[in-house]
Amino acid sequence: MSACPACGEPLYAWLLVRSGKNGSAGDSLLLERCERCRLGVAASLAPANSTSALLGFAQRLSDGRVELRVANRASVQASLGGSHWAALEPQRRLYPTPESLPPLAAAAGMEIEELRFPRRGRGQAWMWQTMLNAFTFHENFALGVRAGTLRPGSAGGRLRFGIDAIVTVLAALPVALVSAPLELIAALVGRGGELVAVARRAEDGRQR
Repeated sequence: MSACPACGEPLYAWLLVRSGKNGSAGDSLLLERCERCRLGVAASLAPANSTSALLGFAQRLSDGRVELRVANRASVQASLGGSHWAALEPQRRLYPTPESLPPLAAAAGMEIEELRFPRRGRGQAWMWQTMLNAFTFHENFALGVRAGTLRPGSAGGRLRFGIDAIVTVLAALPVALVSAPLELIAALVGRGGELVAVARRAEDGRQR
């Protein structure tokens, strides 16, 4: 049993994320979860590589600080969606939480100065798509079509694609009327889908 890179507690199997177009078990990524800090992490990610995985979310700000934008595993939408949570992506190896992000950042030599949950943007899109996933054959159908990563394949695939397109068009507005206020409330109570942290290099903080 592996240990959580954030708090050291044991990790347990969480779910599988499809990483291939055919969705077979061999094309799935196993994710594990920590019961203490609720971090979600790929089973294939070595603890020594968790720092580089976290830094993959980092963007340098004009004042020299670093901004991290991550999918919040402790969010309302993650709890509602489970394996259908729209933020689940094959290339995403870490799903931090407000509890796990500070120690992960510290291991990367950073000090978290701000934590917030945007009321608009990706969190809203993820909540909307998570709820739509309950009605479609394809996961993240609308987001995938918009990004150009999802296209109809075989005859059966084209039929499912067409059905999903019709369902998405018909359900888009009714779902949005529910998902938008739900995500807004979630963000206000600290359980929004997107977690944004602003951090400073630890050595910079000591010099101030």
